[in-house]
Amino acid sequence: MSDDLVRGRARELYALALSDADWVPEEVCVRLGWTSQELADAIGWLEELGLAAPFPGVISGWSVHSPATAMAQMLEASRRGTEELLADVNRAHTALAQVVTEFQPVHFRQLAEGRIEVAVQPAQIASILDEASRSSRVEILSMHPGRPLPAERLTAGDARNRETLQRGVAMRSIQLATSAAVPYMRAHLRQLVRDGAEVRTATTLPMRLIVIDHNVAVVPSFDSDTTSGDEAAPPAMVLRSPAMVAVLRQFFEHFWATSSDLVSDEGGATVAGTRHREVVRLLASGLTDEAIARKLGLSDRTVRRIVAELMQQIGAESRFQAGVKMVRLGWLDDDLGPFEDVVGNTPAGQVGSSLSVSAASSTGRAADS
Repeated sequence: MSDDLVRGRARELYALALSDADWVPEEVCVRLGWTSQELADAIGWLEELGLAAPFPGVISGWSVHSPATAMAQMLEASRRGTEELLADVNRAHTALAQVVTEFQPVHFRQLAEGRIEVAVQPAQIASILDEASRSSRVEILSMHPGRPLPAERLTAGDARNRETLQRGVAMRSIQLATSAAVPYMRAHLRQLVRDGAEVRTATTLPMRLIVIDHNVAVVPSFDSDTTSGDEAAPPAMVLRSPAMVAVLRQFFEHFWATSSDLVSDEGGATVAGTRHREVVRLLASGLTDEAIARKLGLSDRTVRRIVAELMQQIGAESRFQAGVKMVRLGWLDDDLGPFEDVVGNTPAGQVGSSLSVSAASSTGRAADS
């Protein structure tokens, strides 16, 4: 039924009810030819406008009001609604004030506890580490990828490390295997172990990491190649959120569990064989020689030499062809038996020469080592 038709019937019923206070719904339906539903729609329209209201004291069950009364009732209802709305607004303002004055400071304090500081200058990073290590009480964890630190920097930190260990603070460190094989670095690490620290080595490490107790962690802020130019002390982020530090501690524990004890003097062959395996793996991953060098802590020249030796060994003329042949030879499988036959049992200083001689016998030329 259209609204116009309902409005027309409502006006007709309103006029009838004003002229006959004792109107009877059934008789109205008969007189006007309406159905009971049409009568109900007309009454509902009048009720919505405030012109009719239920009233059990009359035969029709409804009383009709003048337009002035209806408008007064609508204005009163609007006023009450406005007052309720204003009351809701006031309650919201009170709640907002309570949030700002009582709870926002708590949130700010929590953010302050989990703040992130960015340190760019090496002296700034050294100062932060020195302060944090001197205040440590439980344990210091560290992970060191890349090339070894200069000898003078290692010497500068010896006294601090000994003082920390003497205070009963545990110290665990994971070093890149190639770095640990450097003579002055190996001597430094052995002294660290004699002083009471635990040191392990890994063939690859994802990033530099230092965790002090459960509340401070230092990680790189971005790629050092594009920033300070100091690989030994790249820009770093200092994290002081216990939640973030807890995640980084688990990160460290994963690499600790899969790393090896510090290599001995007789362990050079293991380092060399592992180095070539990692070059094969990273080469197959599509990394450039420069990226592989950064991952393994080697010089670019050393990586280029190893890649050339490996390519000559399998008779590959391109990196793509080398990848295909490495798959066929099983060098990318977990079991590197064929690869170990060539590299694994060769002394560290002779791996390059061994591969070159083998390549020369099969291709007629030796790699430039």
